[in-house]
Amino acid sequence: MKQVAILGLSHFGKSVLDELLELKVEVIIVDKDRRVIDTYKDASAAAVVLDVLNVENLRKVLPESTDAVIIDMGDSIEASILATSYCAKLKIKTIIVKAETESHGEILELVGATKVVFPNKEAAKRITPLLLSSVLLNYFPVSGKLVIAELEIPRYLVGKTLVEAGIRSQYNLNLISLRGPDEEFGLFEPDMTFQAGDIGLFSGTDAALEHFIGYAPKDRAYKSIAEQFLNLFRRYKR
Repeated sequence: MKQVAILGLSHFGKSVLDELLELKVEVIIVDKDRRVIDTYKDASAAAVVLDVLNVENLRKVLPESTDAVIIDMGDSIEASILATSYCAKLKIKTIIVKAETESHGEILELVGATKVVFPNKEAAKRITPLLLSSVLLNYFPVSGKLVIAELEIPRYLVGKTLVEAGIRSQYNLNLISLRGPDEEFGLFEPDMTFQAGDIGLFSGTDAALEHFIGYAPKDRAYKSIAEQFLNLFRRYKR
């Protein structure tokens, strides 16, 4: 099970937390304000009242198995920079931080943020799939609804050629590049055959990606993840 920590529960942190509480992911929430923590006392999340501006404090509450942290220190730019730096020192591989301005975001990247976002619900919607999925490896919003996604080829397409898979005709996605598990992305031939563990770089709309992820009739594990995605997409389409 994925393990995610949320440091600070301002608007953005709460938005992501509300998403995660509906899904199968272990959540740790940390905030120095007990009143904020008490709001989630009945939620299925571990809650800690703590000042995160101390690397040793964080070391005690964040397990080594933590997959990702979300940092939302409200409008305190200094606090978010320090918390990001501390998480980088703890070698947490995914550090997603809310920024107030472009310059703030640049500093966050310099001190260790792997992803900088800005405070709006659309950002929260697009980050959550990346945290939860074991097949969606990267997800880059480009403009409007267009995204570029890096994901593992589902098992039900293994053994099929690109034409047989119908990536463009059935899913309205474009396969930009392809690589094996231990290879770099490269060019491919139209008659190539998908192999187990292949990873594709796709471009398309959110809706097309939703359809591609949601169609896995012979792959229960993949379908379970897809159902989580579909629930998120439908919630924001209302």
